[in-house]
Amino acid sequence: MFRPKRRNGPGLRGVAALALAALSADCSVIVGWSDCTRDSDCARGERCNADRHYCEVPVVELCNGVDDNHNGVSDADETFGFCEPALHTPGACRDGVLRCMNNSQLVCVRRTSPGSTEICDNGIDDECDGTVDNGALCVSNITATMGLPIGSDNPTVDGEGDDAPLHRVCLDGFQLDKYEVSVQAYANYLSALTAGGATLRLATPSMPMNATVTYGTYVILTDHGTDYPLVFIASPAEATTFLRRGTQWGPTDPTTGTLPMTNVTWFGADRYCRWAGKHLPTEAEWWRAVKGPDFSRTFPWGTDPVTCDRANVAVDSTGRVCPHGLQPFDALPMGRSVEGVFNLYGNANEWMWDFHDTDPMHTHNNYYASLGPDAWCAMYPHGPLGPTAGSPINNPSGGLYCQNCRMLHGRNFNTTDLRIGIRRWMDGDRGEAVGGFRCSAGGADR
Repeated sequence: MFRPKRRNGPGLRGVAALALAALSADCSVIVGWSDCTRDSDCARGERCNADRHYCEVPVVELCNGVDDNHNGVSDADETFGFCEPALHTPGACRDGVLRCMNNSQLVCVRRTSPGSTEICDNGIDDECDGTVDNGALCVSNITATMGLPIGSDNPTVDGEGDDAPLHRVCLDGFQLDKYEVSVQAYANYLSALTAGGATLRLATPSMPMNATVTYGTYVILTDHGTDYPLVFIASPAEATTFLRRGTQWGPTDPTTGTLPMTNVTWFGADRYCRWAGKHLPTEAEWWRAVKGPDFSRTFPWGTDPVTCDRANVAVDSTGRVCPHGLQPFDALPMGRSVEGVFNLYGNANEWMWDFHDTDPMHTHNNYYASLGPDAWCAMYPHGPLGPTAGSPINNPSGGLYCQNCRMLHGRNFNTTDLRIGIRRWMDGDRGEAVGGFRCSAGGADR
């Protein structure tokens, strides 16, 4: 805990809200304070924190005609949770929301019928069909694939060595989300978990996978006695932040809700996708989306070089410095894949389903070398799922990057190495500011 510092800026944010901060782009949490000894010393109706003598905004908005959390939304326009049943599984088809009537009573305002169309990347099962964000405008339908080339026999040119050797795979047809999962969609997921009675808390993982890495604070879900770290909480908070009001989670700044959800762990991404009626894409499926139906593309948009209007990276292929920071999930339409998928390259790295198995210095790929280049379709006719476990990768300065490595693909807004085959590796219980995800459906059974 800490004593808040005075900062310039509009509005107040309480320490409890700050503790629930999650991450994204480029604005910081605003905390205001003034000395107090009693509640009446707080000019805007806050409560006085007697231990540390500052005016603290209540975390929970009450149905009382007072804007308790000072978010500028009247009680009549606030949402105070979902009516029961709160959600269907999988997905989050909401039957109704609780509204404040006469500044005193919460009343369930029900939706009389499912929505006629699915709104993309809002984390809500608008059509009530059991799957979140699966409308025709939300996903790309990718047909069955034969002989997709993956990997490289020139690893120093195309990757870092862990992408050798070249081999060919087959894939069942699948659907891939056109957009990276957004901050608002993930906030709606956390709201659905809370409304459904799940236990969420802020803590350091009690049994971290990698003993050589210092772990910070995470939003942790406890499910049947097992803790799953979902989202890393940075200090100081980066970019978008979450506020929690009762069962409701949302970005502190609504304008950041369309940014990709980052700082999410593999477990946090996997749990979201499964809740949404989907799963994480495999590395092979990601490569198919990048290369296109005729496998002719170097980048999602084609063979043209990387430019700032095609990809959100740090520096493009001409040396031009691109605008820094995350961009909305539907930004840069010039960088779309031939099948309409946004930001497969740049913006945020994306978690894959697969573990990552290499030698400790990642100079060769044990999994890719486990079969001959033309034996994969016979062994995995529906598509490879990657190795059954990850290998440790050394940090040259000492310790391990990851103990049981998972992988992320797609490069990010800090990228200066533009080779598309470059991966990031982390243990599944860690998150970082450049790591996000999208979901897929169909394909090989997970």
